[in-house]
Amino acid sequence: MKTFTRDYRITADYPSWFDSYFEGMRPCILDIEATGLDPSRCKVCLIALLVHTDNGIRITQFLAENHYEENRVLDAAMDFLKREKIGYLITFNGQAYDVPFINRRLERNFSESHLDLFDFDLFRYLRKGTQLKSSIGSMSQKSIEDHYGIFSDRQDTISGRESVRLFDEYSLTGNSTIEKIILTHNREDVLQLCRLMHLSIDEPEDPDAAIALHGFPSRDGRFVIRPALSIPGKILRITGEQLRQPVSASYFPDGNSPVTAVFNSASSSFEVNLPVERVDSECYVDLQPLGTDMNDDPDCVNGFLILNSASVNRLSRELIANISKKIG
Repeated sequence: MKTFTRDYRITADYPSWFDSYFEGMRPCILDIEATGLDPSRCKVCLIALLVHTDNGIRITQFLAENHYEENRVLDAAMDFLKREKIGYLITFNGQAYDVPFINRRLERNFSESHLDLFDFDLFRYLRKGTQLKSSIGSMSQKSIEDHYGIFSDRQDTISGRESVRLFDEYSLTGNSTIEKIILTHNREDVLQLCRLMHLSIDEPEDPDAAIALHGFPSRDGRFVIRPALSIPGKILRITGEQLRQPVSASYFPDGNSPVTAVFNSASSSFEVNLPVERVDSECYVDLQPLGTDMNDDPDCVNGFLILNSASVNRLSRELIANISKKIG
């Protein structure tokens, strides 16, 4: 296995509204190259990891030199994530491909490691929360790059499919030219994704609503939260996943709290429901019985929280944190 590192002096700060959802959590942009699309028989051959530094960004790549070094690539990437204290991932379609592929291959290699970090999937965020698909048609990364005018900045000349063929040849010959081509393609994917984060993260008219559709983390990424306010039913419904240490528990309304919660360890899922009040077009909740400390919140008035996209997300995060502490 070979390791490659490259530094860039590129601004890597995200908007304050975005950072507020990941406070204290260090991001890492991740992209993999594999020998095919089926993780039951195909292998991970290259992983790129992009992190922020004091001077910009750094891209680290772990490349297998043949088809028998997958375990070394996987172990190196998992060690990197721990060593760099990564709090969450940023991917493009990683929830459907990169993350489950890595976990399947970790299992196949009898590894005790499991990739359980929150994944902010830019593809899903843009697909669910914006009108880009109706504007540009294809939601491939390169199509979105072209939409934002950065596709021509790419330094690579191949596709992911061509990378598979080239790796087969590289594993037999060790050709340095092929090695450079493969590395460049993988490196450009994470570098361009970094650029897309800056260009597209504010694409939705209501980013807080968009990230609620995608999901955001609570308790340092242990939980993924997706809140939705039902106006006709006057219910705040919060669903999501338990990424680490899933538990099974139920939490029912009583004289102290109106909250209903169900956590399922088998499916690693949960659902929380909270009744809300409505006056004309405004919805609100009484914070006192919830045990949440949000009196300094800009949408809090005399102990009542006025609900909008941002305040719904803040309240949901507080509720999940409080409930999960009670049930373990």
